[in-house]
Amino acid sequence: MGVAEGPILPISQSVTAIEVTPERRGIAMGVMQNFGSNLLGSFAAPVVLVAVASAFGWREAFFLAGLPGLLAAGLLWWLMREPTASSVPIATGVNQSCQRPSLKEVFAHRNMLLCSLIAVLLIGYLVTCWSFMPIYLTSVRGYSAETMGWLMGTLGISAAVGSFVVSGISDKIGRKPVMVITPFMGLILTLSAMYFDGSAIILAVLFFFGWALNGIFPLFMATVPSETVDSRHIATALGFVMGIGEILGGGVLPALAGAAADSVGQSAPLWLMSAICVIAGVLALGLKETAPAVLVKRAQAPDVSASFSS
Repeated sequence: MGVAEGPILPISQSVTAIEVTPERRGIAMGVMQNFGSNLLGSFAAPVVLVAVASAFGWREAFFLAGLPGLLAAGLLWWLMREPTASSVPIATGVNQSCQRPSLKEVFAHRNMLLCSLIAVLLIGYLVTCWSFMPIYLTSVRGYSAETMGWLMGTLGISAAVGSFVVSGISDKIGRKPVMVITPFMGLILTLSAMYFDGSAIILAVLFFFGWALNGIFPLFMATVPSETVDSRHIATALGFVMGIGEILGGGVLPALAGAAADSVGQSAPLWLMSAICVIAGVLALGLKETAPAVLVKRAQAPDVSASFSS
């Protein structure tokens, strides 16, 4: 499953980077990565599949789970055209003589290193949350399984909304400020899960805003790398950032969280998630801005001031 699924997102985001105008690249890549996967995959699919399994059996539910993949493959074969890289602007300072994707050349950019580190941290945050938050809410906080399910379902809705809100904001004000501020919003999720004692409805609202952190996943996994490297290297850059994030963030950090939970207590994974938020936000301070609209405004700023002075 992983071998089949792994290449899809880097290729899909590479095509999106090539096909969409630079001024709307953030929102397009955000919707492509987060909207359907979270609204359908994280929110609707568990509800529908469990209902089907309860009514007809798990074997039938597994067959149902496979249908969207076959439908998507058929639509891609029928409708997708092979894109060209000519519409993607070449990143400045890149050696144009190299015709093959080179990891050395790709990682000559500071943004690539920072995005890779942020990917490890925040994918670790995401997987740790999905793994340990349900247990914490039911075993430690005492919520029913039904309430826990709707609280976790709120995260899928939040990510679907954030796919165009957070990414769209980055098109206007820049990638860097959004990537600096949004990780700290993740603290709303962890601290409210541990300390909020009010209504479960209010807690769901806090979960919704705390999970806004998920809105920057397309930025560090796809948008910023695609705007940093030579257009010929986009798929390589995106594949590496996503791959290293999944391997180390998705594989290693949740294991560390589990070991900490066994030795320290079940709140340890949530404290690890809190530390990840802070570190990711601090790392984002080192990013170089890549949003085309913001770079154009900066380039025009001296001319505007000169016109006023004259």
